[in-house]
Amino acid sequence: MKNALGRRSVRLFSAVACIFLAATAGPAAPSITYVVDLSPPDSHLVGVTLTVPEAHPHTEIQFPAWNALYQIRDFVRHVQNLQAQCGGQPAALIPEDRNTWSSERACSPLVVRYQVYADEPGVFSSELIPDHAFLNLAEVLFYIPDRRNEPARVRFILPPSWKLVTLMPEDSGSGEYVAPGYDALVDSPVEAGEFQSYSFSQGKAAYRVVVRGNPADYSSARLLNSIAKITAAETALMHDVPFSRYTFIFHFPETDGGGGMEHRNGTAISFPAAQLQDNWDGLESTIAHEFFHLWNVKRIRPQGLEPIDYIHGNDTRDLWFSEGVTSTYARLTLLRAGLMDRQEFYERLAQEIHELQRRPARHFQSVESAGMDAWLEKYPDYGRPERSISYYNKGELLGYLLDLGIRHFSENRHSLDDLMRLLNQHFARQHHYFTDKDLERLIASLAPPASWVHNFFKQDVTGTAELDYDKYLTYAGLRLVTEASPEPDWGFQAARNFEGLIQVAAVDPKSNAAHAGLENGDVLMKINGQVIYALPQDILGVKPGEKVSVQVRRGPRLVTIRFNLGKRQETQYRVEEVSSPSPQQLAIRTGWLEGKTSGLSGPEIQ
Repeated sequence: MKNALGRRSVRLFSAVACIFLAATAGPAAPSITYVVDLSPPDSHLVGVTLTVPEAHPHTEIQFPAWNALYQIRDFVRHVQNLQAQCGGQPAALIPEDRNTWSSERACSPLVVRYQVYADEPGVFSSELIPDHAFLNLAEVLFYIPDRRNEPARVRFILPPSWKLVTLMPEDSGSGEYVAPGYDALVDSPVEAGEFQSYSFSQGKAAYRVVVRGNPADYSSARLLNSIAKITAAETALMHDVPFSRYTFIFHFPETDGGGGMEHRNGTAISFPAAQLQDNWDGLESTIAHEFFHLWNVKRIRPQGLEPIDYIHGNDTRDLWFSEGVTSTYARLTLLRAGLMDRQEFYERLAQEIHELQRRPARHFQSVESAGMDAWLEKYPDYGRPERSISYYNKGELLGYLLDLGIRHFSENRHSLDDLMRLLNQHFARQHHYFTDKDLERLIASLAPPASWVHNFFKQDVTGTAELDYDKYLTYAGLRLVTEASPEPDWGFQAARNFEGLIQVAAVDPKSNAAHAGLENGDVLMKINGQVIYALPQDILGVKPGEKVSVQVRRGPRLVTIRFNLGKRQETQYRVEEVSSPSPQQLAIRTGWLEGKTSGLSGPEIQ
């Protein structure tokens, strides 16, 4: 964690390199092996057998509490019926803490058997049901703390007719999947059951697309077309294709809930089937965000996220860059790939500005602090505008401003794209992890003087100054227009929880919603009979004073609440092009929107 390691660059060898060096020193040690049994799917119980060859006395086995989301989630709560054998004889496992057990003596081998209850849908958790399984393997597999970098092998036992896809390579002929170490193992989600499969090639890379959903709900041709445009745009931007095969796993559930989870060589995305008709751009935005993560966060990593601490979690203060700037590129990718027009891009930018400006918490919570507080996002009340800002939201805005600043101070010879390529070349490919000082240094090298970069970080990243939208937009011949308008007041604040559901975070006790019986923690299901996918404040077409019917889920019950909306004054934002931009402004605007600079082009894609 950064508090312990400091904010300096640290050079680490990759796990693969370490394994290679160890292998050249002598005979390869037997792999740690897992057998994962999915054969009784109606039980929700995943059976696991872990075999540890040559286990020394007091070997510890440990279960993660942290993975996939930036939260401590206590996965061990799902573990049951833990047993062990030492050299073929029953052996005791001594509990050391809630996540850790140890064996008493040397074992050849130590065999551990247990079950994991898996009944949480979505791409952040694990689920085993009669026709389907999705496994976040950190919720399923123990690891040995001092042997995390050793190779591991996994074999899956499936019900008849089931298929299986994972990001791990399969060992030809053995039916086992292999990983160079535990970190790579649990960065490989598993999809099993019945699903549709598609594939395409682009350059020297193969893309695999797996869909769990009703084929009548989506167009496979449209899905593959969107993916191909996004992958082409982003690999061209980065001048890099750091994989031979990339896998997209999609869930299109009939019920609400959604989100995406990035992995080193793939992603798992859940998107409600009901939105596929009228919110396709929302799916494309998620795809673009998750695919760009294969660089930003999976390879271009802040020092605070390394090494992964599965028990205590990691320092997440740099999420404004790892997540927020990834959202910047999701939007820019759709624009540059022709999946979004210029006016829509301006509208989305204005919406992000509106989202930050409506949050009073921006005056005391910096974007860096918001990243550090990511652990608190599992509590619905934390999402109140008076309590928090989003590192996704402000980080995306900072990405745009940083891009415009680099272009302005370099006279459009460099851009944020160049920064990402430098980070990829000098950090990701060299197995280094960056710090904020590294970011400042690289940005200043692209667009001196260093003073503006230092002030950007001091005021806008670690500080809470109001973002100077006008200054940065002016660089591109743009302006921000504001106007006050009466808007409906719902009387409560809502936020998305980690399952993608919209949950009431705080109810104004004086509001009509409170008087009608709305409560904190209620999950919003429908408004006026229509399933909702947007936060209430983003729903169009409702007016102050209008009577609304809100259906919520409260525990196991569905409750319908009716009340009249209140009224409040709201500032609306609009981004416009100035009528007579200077040549410099026009060059920056065109370059920003099209991904071009006035400098020399970068290296060809290898």
